[in-house]
Amino acid sequence: MTIQANNVTVRFGGVVAVRDVSLSVEKGQIVSIVGPNGSGKSTMFNAITGMVSTASGTVSVDGKRIDREPAHRRIGLGLARSFQTPRFDPHTTVFDAVMCGFYPVKKSSIFGAMVRTPFAAAEEQRFRDRCEAILEDLQLSEFRDLQMNELPMGRVRLVEVGRAVANEPKYILLDEPAAGLARDEQRMLAGEVRRLAERGVGVLLVEHNFNLIRELAEHVVVLKEGAVLLEGTPDVISKDRAFIDTYLGRAG
Repeated sequence: MTIQANNVTVRFGGVVAVRDVSLSVEKGQIVSIVGPNGSGKSTMFNAITGMVSTASGTVSVDGKRIDREPAHRRIGLGLARSFQTPRFDPHTTVFDAVMCGFYPVKKSSIFGAMVRTPFAAAEEQRFRDRCEAILEDLQLSEFRDLQMNELPMGRVRLVEVGRAVANEPKYILLDEPAAGLARDEQRMLAGEVRRLAERGVGVLLVEHNFNLIRELAEHVVVLKEGAVLLEGTPDVISKDRAFIDTYLGRAG
């Protein structure tokens, strides 16, 4: 059971943003993509989740090829993601923002929800209970009734992680989730990522904070100018001169 990307290439006109990149994420595994700005990290996320089209290569989830499927069908196969720039209605409350994450797994019909059939009512209550638990895990309960535009960016990012977690995905892709987070918020995020992996969720993580990557990831893929520079465990990667020069600069 895995996400498998094989020799993926993405072009924007004459620009090759990703070139022949291969990676895999197994259920319960935490894999990180790192690299300098413009190296193709977010583009690779977009190729996996259907936000951009691939020029060549294949993407599969649990053996089913998905690189020609639209984004909403990939969600139906168990993919969830966060974005580098969180996307919310600024006037939505924190509680409602996380509740939106349950929509892809909702089974009751619109009619059932309108007339409050027993099934629809039970499903809604289950979602509400799960939403409260997610908010508690991310220490967002005290902000549940605030509008998104009233939160600092660090909390907004945690809400987006909560929304991605809500539909209980098989695989979750987190694009720079720790950006702007205070140290205690980073600890909360790390705890949530570990809980996801322990429940068998595969995690693909783009993050600039290499200390967080060393703490969480089992495998690291380093991109440079859209191609794989090297890959391995965080400890091995952190000692590699090519990684130091590319990711930290020669002074690093």
